[in-house]
Amino acid sequence: MLEQIINQEDELGGVRSQFDIDIDLRAFLKDTDWYVIRESETGIAMPEEIKAQREFARNQIHSPSLK
Repeated sequence: MLEQIINQEDELGGVRSQFDIDIDLRAFLKDTDWYVIRESETGIAMPEEIKAQREFARNQIHSPSLK
């Protein structure tokens, strides 16, 4: 799934910028934050696949956050 984000072409069929890739990876992390919160609050474990995907996403982000 995340490999598709990284390898996806831009609208013109070219290579996407790292900035655009980072935006999509951050969106994935935001969308899966509820797993982290649920595990913290209830003790229900996050699926290992999600943990691995979140770690992969964090390691692939290269541009600084725009906060």
